[in-house]
Amino acid sequence: MRQTVWAACTGSVFTMLLTGSAVGALLIKQLGGTDFQSMLPASILLLAQTVQIPVSLRIPPGRGKAFMLRAWLAALGILTAAFFLPAFLSGRGGVTIFLVVLGAGVLVNGSGSTFWFPLLHDLVPVHRRGRFFGRLRAIWSFVSFSAILAAGFFLGKNPAVWRFQVVFGVALVLYFVRIFFVARIPAGNSLSGGLDFEDWRHYVRNLFRQRALVVFLAYYGVLGFCMGFLSQPLVLYMKARGFPAKDNVIIFSFHTLGTVLSYLISGSLVDRFGTKRIFLVAHLVLCLTCFGVVGIGMGPNEYAMFLLPAAMIVAGGIIAASGVACTAQLFHLIPNRGRAFYLSLAMIITSVGVAVSPLLVGCVLDVVGDGWRRDFGPVTLDMFQVLLLIAGVLSLLAIGILQAVPNVHPNRETAEK
Repeated sequence: MRQTVWAACTGSVFTMLLTGSAVGALLIKQLGGTDFQSMLPASILLLAQTVQIPVSLRIPPGRGKAFMLRAWLAALGILTAAFFLPAFLSGRGGVTIFLVVLGAGVLVNGSGSTFWFPLLHDLVPVHRRGRFFGRLRAIWSFVSFSAILAAGFFLGKNPAVWRFQVVFGVALVLYFVRIFFVARIPAGNSLSGGLDFEDWRHYVRNLFRQRALVVFLAYYGVLGFCMGFLSQPLVLYMKARGFPAKDNVIIFSFHTLGTVLSYLISGSLVDRFGTKRIFLVAHLVLCLTCFGVVGIGMGPNEYAMFLLPAAMIVAGGIIAASGVACTAQLFHLIPNRGRAFYLSLAMIITSVGVAVSPLLVGCVLDVVGDGWRRDFGPVTLDMFQVLLLIAGVLSLLAIGILQAVPNVHPNRETAEK
C-alpha cells in the first residue's frame, strides 16, 4: 500500500497541473492560443482515456502491468519533447503543433493507465474501498495543492514561457519517479491469468445487459458535464476579469485544497451513508456554487479575491466527494470477470462530461468573445455567468436521473457477505 501512495503522489502532479490548476490553460494563452485551445490540455487528458478500450481488448491481463510501465516510459519521452517545443515555435500554428505532440504523449500515457485501476481493484479489500480511496486521494491532492501553490509563486504576475517549462519539467521528473514505485507494486491474481482476457467478445456482447452499470454511467456523465463548468473555464473567467497569472493560479489552487479536505472525510461518509446520498448532496451544492460564482462576478475584483477561493474550496470538495462515491459505485457494479474492459469503459464515460463542458465554454467564447454582455431585466450578465446559470439548473434537473441509480452501501455489502 505504501508504494501505491508514493506512486499516486509523484504521478499526480503532472496530471493536476493540466486538469486541476490554471497553469496549463495560462501556458496556452501565453503562447498566443485561443480560448478553445486553452481548454484543450485538460480535456485531452480526460478524453485520452478512450484509448483504454482497444488496449483492454488487445493486451492480456497477465501482461497488463508490464505494458503499463513501458507505455508510461514512452509517454514520458513524448511529453518531454512537447514541453521543449515552445522554445522553438510561436503563434497559433506553434500552439497547434504543441497540442498535437502533447496529445500524442497523453494518449500513450492513457493506454498504460488502462491497468492501473484493475491493479488497485485486486489490492484493496471491499470493506475499505471508500476509506482507502478517500485517504489516498487526500494525500496526493495535498501534494498537488502544494505543487500548484509553488508553481503560482514561481510564475509570478506576468510569467515568461520558460517559467512554465520549468514547472512542467519538474512535474515530468516526478512522473518518472512514479514509474519506479509502480514497478514495485505486486500484481493481483486476476492480472496473472489469461482466461479473463479470452472472453472479451462476450463482455462486449453483454455490455447492455449490465443495466445498473449502464444507467449509472449515463447519469454520472451528465453530472460530470455540470461539474466541468466549475473547473478549467473558471481560469478563463478570472483572466477575463483581469487577474494576473499568479493570482489566477493561487485562487484556482483552492479548488485542489477543497478536494484535500473532502477526501479526508468523504470516504468514511460513503462507507457509512452509501453513494446515493453523496450524489444528491453533490447536485444541490453544485447548483448553489454555480449561482454563487455568478453572484461573485457581479461585484468588484477586490471582493472576488476573497470570495472566489471559498467557492473554489466548495467546488473542489463536492467534485472530490462525488468522485469517491463514483469509484465505490463502479467497484460494486463492475463484474469480477472483464475488469479491465469494464473499468476502462466506465472511466471513459465518467470523464467525457467533465472534458466536454470546458471545450463547449471555450468554443462559445471564441464565437461571442470575452466582452459579450446582455441585460436581463435589472441584471447584466456576461457569457461565463449565463453558462454557469445553465449548469446550475441542469444539475438540479439531473436529480431525476439519480432516482434510477441503485444505492451502494459498502458497509452493508460487507456485512451481508
